[in-house]
Amino acid sequence: MKSFTFVHTADLHLDKPMEGWRGGKDRLRARREEFRRTFERIVELAKRRQADFLFIAGDLLEHRYAGRSTVRFVMEKLEELSGTNVLIAPGNHDPCRPDSWYRTERWPDHVHIFSPEWEHHYFSEYNLHLYGKGFADYEESSPSLPEIREEGGRRILVVHGTLTDGEESSPYFPLQREALAKLEMDYVALGHIHQSSTVRLSNERRTLVRYPGSPEAVRWKETGERTVTVGTFGEDGLTVETVAVQTRRCEIDRVDVTGCETPEEAIRRVMEKVSGEEREAYRRIHFTGHRPRDWAIPADWASEQLSRAGFHYAECVDETVPDYDLEQLRRETGVVGVFVRRMEERIRSAEPEEQRLLKRALYKGLDALLSREVVRG
Repeated sequence: MKSFTFVHTADLHLDKPMEGWRGGKDRLRARREEFRRTFERIVELAKRRQADFLFIAGDLLEHRYAGRSTVRFVMEKLEELSGTNVLIAPGNHDPCRPDSWYRTERWPDHVHIFSPEWEHHYFSEYNLHLYGKGFADYEESSPSLPEIREEGGRRILVVHGTLTDGEESSPYFPLQREALAKLEMDYVALGHIHQSSTVRLSNERRTLVRYPGSPEAVRWKETGERTVTVGTFGEDGLTVETVAVQTRRCEIDRVDVTGCETPEEAIRRVMEKVSGEEREAYRRIHFTGHRPRDWAIPADWASEQLSRAGFHYAECVDETVPDYDLEQLRRETGVVGVFVRRMEERIRSAEPEEQRLLKRALYKGLDALLSREVVRG
């Protein structure tokens, strides 16, 4: 059997606005351009590795936002891979609806877009049986798996979906782990989960199930390197590696400003923590800790200071709290003491996310109550 190499990617979401993005239109335009550069990087990687296959396991495009220019750009790039079999399994963000770009445009001959029904393709040169399907709409909660008729050969499955256990359900094409194991695939190329991960199934072929992760961050929590998977089927079986392809990383920093006497000193702490090339990433800075009562950290001002210091983009969030002596305030007999005791009781009984909001409310309430006392005094 002839060996072959594949590149496996998913979840680029071209033209999707970044979730939680506060940048202006120019920044948004630049960010969308970076997503295109990442797709170019994936194509260039496939060229360098002389990949025989490029698997795109869904959500390449963002159906509600993707424009014709982006679709033309994608097709032009894929035309550069004329010697590579490109297989696309539409996902829940780019489903194969009647108005889908996958149906309204003529794609290059070497690009195959899976229909909403399971398909089987045999590549005799590699003795490879390839299975795949796409989403018909934004949700697909009914699980299904292809019928396997052949006895031997290599087997790969490409689909956008959610790997589940037992009777666990999902609106995004649940793939039950035990049922998947019975198919005896060699490799399952998935999309949908934006964090890269690998699962080995307990079956005869030791099926490798892989999410490559999003190749470029589409939300703030997708920090660090963003990757695709490169696999090779050779004489010794299947080997895989992860390759970073992102154009620009997203990172989240927490900077404790306790002890700082001025907002400028808090900015210096950020600059001490993040230096050199690390400033080229998109960074969300959370200022935490205690600060003097007479100042805060305006988000826009902090972002501007960091921009002047060479940060490509810094989105700042002030989560600091005034340096109140809660133990002393708790013992007071007036309104302030009652407020502190009641708020702390609510905080103790709340869920973690609500606790964070209640703590903010506690300090904002103290700001209001104590400033009123100062005015009256």
